[in-house]
Amino acid sequence: MNFRTLIILLFSVTSVFAACNKDKQPLQLIRRPYIQTAWADSVSVLWKTNIATQSSEVLFGLTTPVTSALGTSVKEADGTYTHTVTIKNLQRGKHYNYAIYNNGKNMDNANNNLNYFITQPDSAAPFNFLAFGDIGRNPLEDGFPQVTAARILKLQARPDFIIGLGDIVYPVGDGTQYDDYLMSPFANVFCNIPFYPVLGNHDWGSDPDNNFCREWKLPNNEHYYSYNYGKVHFVNLDSKDGDFFNFDAQKAWLINDLQQAQGQYDFIIVTLHHNGRSCTYKENYEKVIELYPVFAQYNVDFVLNGHAHTYERLHPYDANGNVIEEYRSEIHHYPKIQNGFISITCGTGGVLQEGWVPGNCPANLSAVVHHTGGFLQFSVNGKTIIGQAINSSTGEVYDTFEMTKP
Repeated sequence: MNFRTLIILLFSVTSVFAACNKDKQPLQLIRRPYIQTAWADSVSVLWKTNIATQSSEVLFGLTTPVTSALGTSVKEADGTYTHTVTIKNLQRGKHYNYAIYNNGKNMDNANNNLNYFITQPDSAAPFNFLAFGDIGRNPLEDGFPQVTAARILKLQARPDFIIGLGDIVYPVGDGTQYDDYLMSPFANVFCNIPFYPVLGNHDWGSDPDNNFCREWKLPNNEHYYSYNYGKVHFVNLDSKDGDFFNFDAQKAWLINDLQQAQGQYDFIIVTLHHNGRSCTYKENYEKVIELYPVFAQYNVDFVLNGHAHTYERLHPYDANGNVIEEYRSEIHHYPKIQNGFISITCGTGGVLQEGWVPGNCPANLSAVVHHTGGFLQFSVNGKTIIGQAINSSTGEVYDTFEMTKP
């Protein structure tokens, strides 16, 4: 046997050993569980492991997790496995503890006392939710998702759910960046509180159907969808890079969805990534403005967006994007806005626009502007909804407003 043959043989043996060793690597949890689609009688729990398993299971219960629900697993492009368990026939408005298992092994044992979900309460019960955008920024560079997550855990009132206003993961929405930039910083939040994101332009940097849509379990086609919580109807849109995903079809769906919602709810809230007419450093996006008549006609109360890494609450707009003058004088207390809506930018969940200072606003469109990292918290109690903008670093409330309907 010559030297060359010996080298080839040794390389082959080493390669085979490495491959076998990879196949036998120990089972590890590489993404902690996170909650999706938590409705009145069902909830979905997702998590990731490094290798395939024979079973994916959640044990759950009102006190001790003892009832079993089985799920499925899917192999991802990076070789990891996403496990999804949907639990049905739950009681409304109840606190359930849960634990995740693969092959009979408790995968999140250290967090057993912290993993829980709460099903949607009776429609008349008060609730609160958060909204913020532009969150999944690298915390080792200019991002601060971990600061926002830490502040959420300190809130006096636990949010029932969180809405992500687009640009969920930077720089290009690649699924391989989710854990470092979003899931790890928010691990102790998402294990208990459902997160319902919309797509932004950075999320469209990678094919969303093979990235964004694979990371979440959302209603409809996951690009645009709606759901109800209590007596509030939520509509989440995909504004893509400002010109919208399948705009004509999405607009038709939006109109039909809002038509069905008329007279059924106390409030209607639309969320998307891009702004329409605003005073931020971003341009005015015409496709969003094109939806203003729809918002006004079908009694939308609030339109929430990210995109600009700042906070701006506008005076109420009419169908043409003009300020409704009768609501300009009182900027903290609103009745039902007749033939109009309130638009708010809150793209401050994970990054601020450096070097930008809010300036003069054309036609005095802005009611309140603040350039600080933070998020919106809405509290709903009957026909009153109260909004607060909260500083992620200090907990300071830097904007408060409410709307009360007769």
